[in-house]
Amino acid sequence: MPYETYKLLHVVGLLLLFLGMGGQLLGADSERGRAPRGTAILHAVGLLVMLVGGFGMMARLGIQWPWPGWLIAKRGVWLTIGALPVVVRRQLIPHGLAWLVAVVLGGLAAWLAISKPF
Repeated sequence: MPYETYKLLHVVGLLLLFLGMGGQLLGADSERGRAPRGTAILHAVGLLVMLVGGFGMMARLGIQWPWPGWLIAKRGVWLTIGALPVVVRRQLIPHGLAWLVAVVLGGLAAWLAISKPF
């Protein structure tokens, strides 16, 4: 597949990821204290689609091991965003802080992808 297809997959995965995470964070604030199951599925599918799109772009760009530092940092951001709903559900961090962390991590990932600083 062409690079642009993988990039589109990556962006669609990003949309699914943040849609699911928003639902998870809002559901944790509800009186039941649980988010609908569909939001967890959206979050997980978004993570998977982003991963497929990201590895496809890496292949099209010819990036091989050892990965550049910006890409390793993006993997760390991906893992952290993936774990964020679980951390909130277990009440390890407050919901308001989780919203801020999600926005900062999303911005960091975008900056790393655009500027490739290291």
